[in-house]
Amino acid sequence: MYRYFIHLAYNGKNYFGWQRQPKDISVQEVLEKAVSILLKETINIVGAGRTDTGVHAKSFYAHFDTTNHLNEQNCLQLAYKLNAFLPKDIVIFSIFQVDKQQHARFSAISRTYRYYVSTKKNPFNRDITYTILQPLNLENMNECCKKLLQYHDFTSFSKVHTQTKNKRFSNEKNNSLPCGCRQCFCHRSNAQNTE
Repeated sequence: MYRYFIHLAYNGKNYFGWQRQPKDISVQEVLEKAVSILLKETINIVGAGRTDTGVHAKSFYAHFDTTNHLNEQNCLQLAYKLNAFLPKDIVIFSIFQVDKQQHARFSAISRTYRYYVSTKKNPFNRDITYTILQPLNLENMNECCKKLLQYHDFTSFSKVHTQTKNKRFSNEKNNSLPCGCRQCFCHRSNAQNTE
């Protein structure tokens, strides 16, 4: 078996998150079907994390194992075919072979989340920005962001009895940035090795 990473992005508006759902459409399900058809074998894809319903990913990694050995040219061709085959709200940037020990979820060294908030309605941002039609106290919001940097153990936010061994993170960045007429709240954390 060979392992490959997929670097992709998606607009999550039409999906019930990344992870496969019993009754609802997900990005993982759509991608698995497409890769399985093109590689002519059943492919299971593991994502770097999960996103909720309607959440987008600008830079997301996933991996899959296959009996097919794909050289660099084959990977380029597979990415090209997937982009023609997949819906327009999912795009493949690249596919590349990795060591069998690499894991899209457990080998990730950091994750960045951006939340966009605006005090003005904008029809072009409505799917990516939360609108609050009142003034924001950015000074207080940034003070709260700074407080989050003091915390490293997020066990209380995690599911119990999962494969995740490490629930400690170093919060590298947590702040509010002006982004035109909207604010971007950015949170970046790095996994800490606790073993």
